[in-house]
Amino acid sequence: MSVSKALQFMNKKDLECAICLSRFNQPKTLKCMHTYCLQCIQKWVETHGKMKCPTCRQEHDLTKEDLNKLASNTMISQLLEYVMKTEDQKPTNCSFCDNQPAYHCSTCQLYLCGAQCVKQHKAVPSTKDHPLYTLDKKVQDGKQTNCQVHCNTPLEFYCSNCNKSACKRCEHILRCYQKQHKVIPISTAVDKFNKNANDIVELAHKIEKTLTEKQETLTKDRSEFDSQLMLCRTAIKIQEKKLLRKVQEKSKALLIDLEIIYKKKKENFDSEVNDIDSKITQIKNLIVSTNTMMNKPEEIKTLLSHKTTVKAVKDKVLGTDFDQSLQMRTITTNFIPSVQLDELMNTEGIGRITIVDSMTYKVAEDDEHITVTKGQPFVVKVSSLTECDACQLVATLINFSSEESPTKVEYDENGQYKITGRCNVEGDWQMKITAGGVDIKGSPVNIKVEKLGLVHIIDNISDYGEHIEVADVISDTDGYILVSTLSTDILKFNQSGSFVAKIQAPQDFQVNGMHQLGDGHVIFTDQLGKCVVMCDDKFQEIHSFGKEILECPQGLAVNKETRVLYVADCHADCVFKFNVDDGTLLGKIGSEGSEGGQMNEPQDVTLTKEGHVIITDFGNKIIQIFNTSDELIGFLACCGGKYGYIVSPIAVLMDMDENIMVSSDDKLQLFDKNGVFIKRIDHEDDGLYFPSGISIISKRPRRVAVADHAANNVKIFNY
Repeated sequence: MSVSKALQFMNKKDLECAICLSRFNQPKTLKCMHTYCLQCIQKWVETHGKMKCPTCRQEHDLTKEDLNKLASNTMISQLLEYVMKTEDQKPTNCSFCDNQPAYHCSTCQLYLCGAQCVKQHKAVPSTKDHPLYTLDKKVQDGKQTNCQVHCNTPLEFYCSNCNKSACKRCEHILRCYQKQHKVIPISTAVDKFNKNANDIVELAHKIEKTLTEKQETLTKDRSEFDSQLMLCRTAIKIQEKKLLRKVQEKSKALLIDLEIIYKKKKENFDSEVNDIDSKITQIKNLIVSTNTMMNKPEEIKTLLSHKTTVKAVKDKVLGTDFDQSLQMRTITTNFIPSVQLDELMNTEGIGRITIVDSMTYKVAEDDEHITVTKGQPFVVKVSSLTECDACQLVATLINFSSEESPTKVEYDENGQYKITGRCNVEGDWQMKITAGGVDIKGSPVNIKVEKLGLVHIIDNISDYGEHIEVADVISDTDGYILVSTLSTDILKFNQSGSFVAKIQAPQDFQVNGMHQLGDGHVIFTDQLGKCVVMCDDKFQEIHSFGKEILECPQGLAVNKETRVLYVADCHADCVFKFNVDDGTLLGKIGSEGSEGGQMNEPQDVTLTKEGHVIITDFGNKIIQIFNTSDELIGFLACCGGKYGYIVSPIAVLMDMDENIMVSSDDKLQLFDKNGVFIKRIDHEDDGLYFPSGISIISKRPRRVAVADHAANNVKIFNY
């Protein structure tokens, strides 16, 4: 059949390869008489081993020599040559008018528009049987598409009800207006249509990318799985040689079990790969089809159908379950030898095969690198995607001197495991966490163990400004250290004690005690104004209260649940209570005196987890504890200079372990929540003279900053 004859029956898709969905490149015909690109056939054979015809599903065993011997499809090659030449030489205008050409006559070698010219060509007896090739329709140079009826008139309207485009001369547009159809400008319709089409193509590309990543992950997983199988086979053979002939029968049984596992996993891999190949082919077909519909709002029904198809595939591919399956996982097989061979020979043989998905487990991101102090208990959290036996997790804590420390693995029934440990030697440690002998994701955990005691000194505070004295210290929401100086200057340092910035309050404040609220706001006592001020992170005032009530406000604390603010007033000899949000006075705790429940120059206040109020009574040299009803319920520590005793307590706080930390005029000590002495944090040579403020600035490592008023510096301790 000649090329001109073939054109009468040709569809554009006849020139496209069913595998790559592009025009043929070196078309080759299989024995089943279906034609594909030579490169597509080669890639298929390399990937799948056999060529399975996508059209008729017939399988073909093809070697490299067979590929070279495949017959070329001469007719398709000639048609491709004609089509490429015709498209390349296509003029801007029809051979007879100014319209865009839509057809090419291979006999006359003329380009014809799709309106009157092609009708005239088909009406003339001598040319009516000439084969015509339909050219690709494209809008060129930003020109509008002309009306099919009125050739030289551009399309200007589109009826959403009729799904038709029209120019001003078309009569049916008038009927659309009469029927109150939704008629919009053609440019608006094209833009809307193209936007929908582009959204579909973009989504389809996203799906294709996801499927490709999944395919690559499966390929890598399969390779690693095969590698583990090889290791298991080797381990079995070595163990087999060490035992007697009786063991050989058991060994063969294990190998059979291993092959069964291998075949099942191989089937799973092949099934998932084939499913992805099918979806990728479907998406590619849809992308090509959608691209051919650009600028054709008449194809809205087909486009909507494509959109439905894409959404259906999206729900399967871009769902949470699919995303989780994309995460890298390492499925391993392990051969576990028998230890007591004589007892186990007749039951378990020489060992058993286990399969552990080590990537089911994952170390919490914040726990992959941690810093703790010497002797500090710590917890490493491990999450699991499935409910597993905690006994599968094994944690080994060791330093570079090969010293080991015990660990404990616990399951909290919420899909998380807690591994507790403690390092009693300074330096670098590692916690190696395995499941079935294989490291889980995030293992090993790197642990830096720091020394206890004084680690940094922020010295010479007076160098940062005139007439400034260290008063209190807190940690802001970003972990920086803020130091109040009984002036408008608030100094900002990092955890290592390096200066970061100076924040200057806009009003004439004398910032004394400070407290960090969880929302980034800070409240502080102003000694100059004798009030409490709430401010933002730049120390811009939000509101203030307590004027004409407070006499000399010092330390303060807030109950986050009840929103009650407690302020220690050393001249009023009591602790005032306010509503922190509106400043309403709610009452007070204590009165002047030396009896229980009475106070003499209270300096600071903190709260327990239960809401009990702990107050440092400087003048009476004791610490008093009140319940939520403001009733005295106990005392902490007795007066004295020995460890566990307190001389003139100044600052107090509760740390994250519910331990009570107290500073006095000669030391910094730690007690448990029941008042039992734990240890002294500072050393006698550290030179604490009047620690007026203390603040926990780090939980891991446990670290406290101390504002030493007499020395006019800030000391940072690990404890």
